[in-house]
Amino acid sequence: MIRRVDARLSRWSFALVSLGYGLAAVAGEASLLPSSADARYHAAGQLVASSHCTASLVAGSATPDPDRSALLLTSAHCVLDDAFVDGANEVQVDTPAGEGWRFTPGYFQDNQANHRAFDVRRVRYAKMKGVDMAVVELDATYGDLAAAGVQPLVAASPHIVGDLPIELVHVPVDGVAEDDQFLRLSTCEAGEPLRLFEGPRFWTQASRTDCAGVAGGSSGSAALRAGTSEVVGVMGTKVDARFAGCGVHRPCELTERAPVSREGASYLSLVAPFMAAFRADGSWDGTALDPGDGVKLGRVVPQFTRGDIPGEDGAMPAPWGVIVDDYTRWVRYKQGDAASIDCADPQGYSVPVYAADRPWEAQPLERAEGAYALCVLGQKGIDNDWQAPEHASVLLRVIDDTPPSVAPEVDIREESADTWTVQLVAGYQPPYLLKVGRLGATDCGDDQKYRSVASPFIVLPKAKAPFRVCVKAMDQAGNVSPAGSRDFEAPVAE
Repeated sequence: MIRRVDARLSRWSFALVSLGYGLAAVAGEASLLPSSADARYHAAGQLVASSHCTASLVAGSATPDPDRSALLLTSAHCVLDDAFVDGANEVQVDTPAGEGWRFTPGYFQDNQANHRAFDVRRVRYAKMKGVDMAVVELDATYGDLAAAGVQPLVAASPHIVGDLPIELVHVPVDGVAEDDQFLRLSTCEAGEPLRLFEGPRFWTQASRTDCAGVAGGSSGSAALRAGTSEVVGVMGTKVDARFAGCGVHRPCELTERAPVSREGASYLSLVAPFMAAFRADGSWDGTALDPGDGVKLGRVVPQFTRGDIPGEDGAMPAPWGVIVDDYTRWVRYKQGDAASIDCADPQGYSVPVYAADRPWEAQPLERAEGAYALCVLGQKGIDNDWQAPEHASVLLRVIDDTPPSVAPEVDIREESADTWTVQLVAGYQPPYLLKVGRLGATDCGDDQKYRSVASPFIVLPKAKAPFRVCVKAMDQAGNVSPAGSRDFEAPVAE
């Protein structure tokens, strides 16, 4: 069974709205900061890039070379188009910024006349693989920022034991009045490092927080060790109560085989994996980081499945359904429980096999429920080096045999003289299973006569009343929920 804390594995949501794209929250739970606030907070500001996010001026020390190009720390999904959808192993190195990208530090509500935007020049490094984090270069120097009263924060990697008090400085915008979309402060705690996945993405250096007021726009914000200028992590995602289970909007922890979704939790990517690249003089040297040239993996089946699937001779174990999606010639691999497997450990990898043989397309998974990881190393050709284990490409496959326990609801959204427009409400993406029939003759518990519908909105003619509407939803693995229903009586003539 896939464990949950009031959650289940879900269908993908109707539209992509990660923290950088639109998670609703109550920003009032995080106080607006005045421009007279601690000088540390002036390093944070609004980043306009692939989406509206938060970013912070950062360096390897508190005293970088003033002539060095200034660097920002933010979330990778804020600067990578479509990476939050498809970027399980996405790494981009030294790419030009998009047109109109800009950063406004000290983005306080009470000093709007003094706001100054700095153009973004390049994305020095962006990584969705293992973490959701990016380093961005401005078309300005640390000296230019200092002249504007902005000093850098310092990247740090403290050993977190128990809970670490932190300060989150962010610009939430989703669900926030436009006049209030400015820097806010959340004082909260970050937990010990854990593994996390959200849709296809698998992060091994995450930290759960209880930060209030996190919403769309908070992505990329720096989590400071309380009372210091040390950046320990970057806010990246949050469990959205509007949806159910594990998936986009519903990151799940992998502290054991069964994924767990925790209502209200938000998550940082820890800065530790980037520490080797920050230099004291303000420069960036990413040569020791993942170069992003590892084997590209693809799927021929969805990520979520039941343990057994229909086969020609009856039920059969679900396959991995993973293929090599580039010109890599040789691969080595290992697989196991996503909560514990160490892809960076060279031990346990297979002997080299031809990628063209598609070794995992039909290879069966274990039947037990849980999340499984496939770690793959590639070699393009005989003259190329093998992909380093610490930079292994990874894909997850999730087995879920437990049906959702919550029935969908049928809500009336609009009513006219002739029709009802209803919405089928569930924490799962369409299609839904729908049945509409005569009030006294329709049994929602009978599986017959349900049909698949792609839209959650249905128009019902009042002339056909009285009738009953029955609806079921499906999770990502195809498990069917209990039926929800609503009866519609014939209108009473005036």
